[in-house]
Amino acid sequence: MDRLDLLPSPVLVTDAQGHIVTANSDLLALVGKDAEHWRGRYLDGFLPAPSRVFLQTHVWPLMLRHGYVKEIYLHLINGAGERVPVMVNARRGQWDGQECIVWVFFVALERSRFEAELVEARARAQRLAAELSQANAELQSVHQQLSQHAQSVESQNRELATLSLTDPLTRLGNRRALERAVEQWQMQSELGAPAALMMVDVDHFKRVNDRYGHDEGDRVLQELARQLQACKRSSDVVVRYGGEEFALWLPGTGPDGASAIAQRVHQLVREVRVDNKPVTVSIGVSCAQQTLHQGRDMVFLTRLLHQADLALYRAKTAGRNRTMWHDGPTGLP
Repeated sequence: MDRLDLLPSPVLVTDAQGHIVTANSDLLALVGKDAEHWRGRYLDGFLPAPSRVFLQTHVWPLMLRHGYVKEIYLHLINGAGERVPVMVNARRGQWDGQECIVWVFFVALERSRFEAELVEARARAQRLAAELSQANAELQSVHQQLSQHAQSVESQNRELATLSLTDPLTRLGNRRALERAVEQWQMQSELGAPAALMMVDVDHFKRVNDRYGHDEGDRVLQELARQLQACKRSSDVVVRYGGEEFALWLPGTGPDGASAIAQRVHQLVREVRVDNKPVTVSIGVSCAQQTLHQGRDMVFLTRLLHQADLALYRAKTAGRNRTMWHDGPTGLP
C-alpha cells in the first residue's frame, strides 16, 4: 500500500511549479483515471476555469510568500465531469528528495456554507488584485529587498482596504463596509443581543436627475449622506448601498430604538431641498437577534437585507415618505 493511501483524505503531491508527482487512491477515485495519467500534468487539470483563476491570483502568491495555505475553497472536477466543492490545505516540503508541495483536500459537504465562503475568498482576491503586479515583480529580488517590500505591501494593503470600503461620491462606507460591520457584530456580540437594519431610499430620485441633471442628483445624495450621519449613534454604521439607496446598521438597537432613529431620519432629510422643496425618503426596517455564540453566518446579512427590502417595497407602494417594518425578527440559526 502506498504511504499516501494511509491518509484518510484525498492527497496530491506536486513539484514546486505545480506539476503532479503522485496522488493517493482517494484523490484518484474522486477525479478519475490512474496516477500515470495525471503524472507530470499541471495541477489545474483538476480544476474548472474559475478555480484555475483563483489558484493563479490568490493561492500561488500565498504559497510563494508563506510556504503554505490553509482553508482555501476551490472546486475539483470529478470523474463524471461534475464540480465538487473542496477545502484545501497545502504545504511546501520535501518528497523523495525533491522540493514539492503536498495538497490535502476535504470535500465540502455543506454547499451553502461553501458557496458563501467562496464569495468571501473571491472578494479577498479582488482586494489583492491591484497589489499582485507589483508583488510579482518584487518577488524576483525578495531576498535583497525583503524589509522594504514588506513595508510597501503593508502600506498598500491599508490604502486598498480603505478605498475598498468607501463610496467615492458620499465618502460613506459601501456594501463591503456593511458586510464587515455586521460580521464584527456577529463575532463580538452576546447571545440575544438585538440589532436592526434600515434601508433608506430617496423618493422620486429619478425625477431629480431627469429634471435638474446628475450634478444636482449627486448634490442631493451628498447632503442626504451628511444628514444620515447626523442621525446615527457612534456605534451605528451608515453606508451607501447603491444608487439612491442607503443602509443604516444599528447594533444593540431593538424595535423602539430603530423607530426613534427612523423618525429622526425623516425629519432631518427634509432639510435637503430640490427647487426649494423638501426631499423625502421611504424606509424599510428588519430586526435581528444574535443567536450564535461568537460565530458568523454568511447568509445572515443576505436574509436581513431581503427582509428590509421587502419592507421598503411596502413603504413605496403605500405612498412613500414613511417607514414600514418586516413582520418578524430575524435570528441567526
